Amino acid sequence: MVKPVEEIIKSRTRKIPAKYIREVINGKPYYYKGYKSVMNGTKQIEEIMGSSSLQSFLVAFISGILFSKINRKKYSLTTNETGLHLGTKNNLATDIGIFLKEKMVLNDKYFEIAPKVAIEVDVKIETDKDLDYVFSKSEEMMNFGTEKILWVLTKYKKIFVFSKNETTQILNWNKDVVVMEGVVLNIHDLLEEEDISHLLA
Repeated sequence: MVKPVEEIIKSRTRKIPAKYIREVINGKPYYYKGYKSVMNGTKQIEEIMGSSSLQSFLVAFISGILFSKINRKKYSLTTNETGLHLGTKNNLATDIGIFLKEKMVLNDKYFEIAPKVAIEVDVKIETDKDLDYVFSKSEEMMNFGTEKILWVLTKYKKIFVFSKNETTQILNWNKDVVVMEGVVLNIHDLLEEEDISHLLA
């Protein structure tokens, strides 16, 4: 049965609720991956706001490794979609942040300072242009003051490394990646040591 024209127009112009927004970059909203399935009734909102088993494991695993490696007298590590308020119409989230302690203020609001280093595991917003989003968000964060951003892309087992005043690198995750001075990650080797790499689909 063909839908009436009025119903088609209504469905196309239906306003997207603000609760589906994950981030806002330069005033542009970015919605949770899968929000369209919630709007058409095939999923519940709780089904799209969580991370996949692989994403959640890697965030926790990398956080645990970094916690043992960073200088915790100087730096603090955050996770759990750390909120960043960069300014008007700029509200982002990062999977893992490493902050200078001397600049931190802990309260019930988003951080208003840039993490020295940010680590993202996969793209969690609805887009058919993943790389546009990766580059746009990374540039915005570096403009805000973040010195290095690592994007771990599990589908390709690649790591994008964005650093201020340096050429962007794309590395296989079996390569050493310098997170910061004195801190190096090799995701493949760490997973092998953990005897868990065989569990990755």
